[in-house]
Amino acid sequence: MTNANDSQLMDRYARGDARAFDELFDRWDRRVFGFFMRRARCPERSADLHQELFLRLHRFRDYFDPSKAFQPWVFSLARNVWHDDLRRRHLPDATGSETLEVADASFESRVNAAHDAEQLLESLPAAHRDLLLATTVGGFTYAELAPRMGRSAGALKQIGSRALRRLRKFEEGDS
Repeated sequence: MTNANDSQLMDRYARGDARAFDELFDRWDRRVFGFFMRRARCPERSADLHQELFLRLHRFRDYFDPSKAFQPWVFSLARNVWHDDLRRRHLPDATGSETLEVADASFESRVNAAHDAEQLLESLPAAHRDLLLATTVGGFTYAELAPRMGRSAGALKQIGSRALRRLRKFEEGDS
């Protein structure tokens, strides 16, 4: 273990130091798993959400601002993972039990929809795709992304709006 704080470790990881990630993982593994266990009350589901969180941490490592505290950032990612999971599932009933059924969707249609979404995203320029993923999946605001992307929050909002319009156009078949 080093004397580096979590923000310094995340910065080192973003610059390619895999050992820094190992140390961050060791420090945060139990805390974020506990975060999901308190909400999901299911070890298997918590493990899946835990894995998704660390995948997002990896995916959005370049957007972390090392001058900021790591803890609020990682728990912001965790909350976004949790909320995304809730949107994919039925909400718990009054007794707290959950159903894992997905309304009116067969496995094949969900796979096809995911493939279509991936193709739509691939049709965007890389900068637009990255911005949409950072805001929708990563949960970042335009103001948070602006300094990292070297643009104003207003400019990023405009880029995001254009990217969404372009996706709608492709989805409607007007490409």
